[in-house]
Amino acid sequence: MTGNWGMDMKASTRHAVAALLLAVCLPAFAQERRETVVAVELVLALDSSASVDNAEFLLQLQGVARAFADPDVLKAVDRLRPLGAAIAVMQWGGPGESRVVVPFTHIETGRDAKAFGFVTGLIRRWNRASTTSIASGISDSQRLLEGNGYDGYRKVIDVSGDGEDNSDIPLGAARNAARDAGIIINGLAIESDQKNLTAYYENNVIAGPYAFVETANGFEDFARAIKEKLLRELRPPES
Repeated sequence: MTGNWGMDMKASTRHAVAALLLAVCLPAFAQERRETVVAVELVLALDSSASVDNAEFLLQLQGVARAFADPDVLKAVDRLRPLGAAIAVMQWGGPGESRVVVPFTHIETGRDAKAFGFVTGLIRRWNRASTTSIASGISDSQRLLEGNGYDGYRKVIDVSGDGEDNSDIPLGAARNAARDAGIIINGLAIESDQKNLTAYYENNVIAGPYAFVETANGFEDFARAIKEKLLRELRPPES
């Protein structure tokens, strides 16, 4: 009887230890399974405010699609192996008017990149906002990056726009909140009507290590500019 009781106690102890190990290790394992490590997480935030007409907005979409079919960009994606990149496309305008039009997609190969560009080229504008709230674009992009199922060595918001922020939401606060969360904000200033927009983006929008502004000389130049921007953003973690 005593022997059986001792064996039962040992078995119970083993079960208790196993349960404790599961309780400690399982959450970490679940977290590891939940977040895929990538070289970069990138939100392409496209201007859908009132200053952008439908033809100009279409040039943004077509520019992204062309960039992801470009041989140089495809080579940049290949250099990110085996991690790849997680990229999403969002339209932004006024406060509360942002919308994800292409959800975060794990791009590991050139074929993935081409498919991503093709899907982006099929997107249509969903609204025309009344104001230009770069602050909302940044804040909404930050929320997309947080808890999206990916863990990037770099987290980047790529804001494209053709005008200054004219909303009531403080742009500086949104920019600083993203920077303090470890997010890099780069800008693509589309200088169509406003020729000093690059300087505005440099002083008020970009933030984080090695943040930069790429200039497009009008919407017709957007495809070239977004390609050059992606080549700088889609770089291996150690570079």
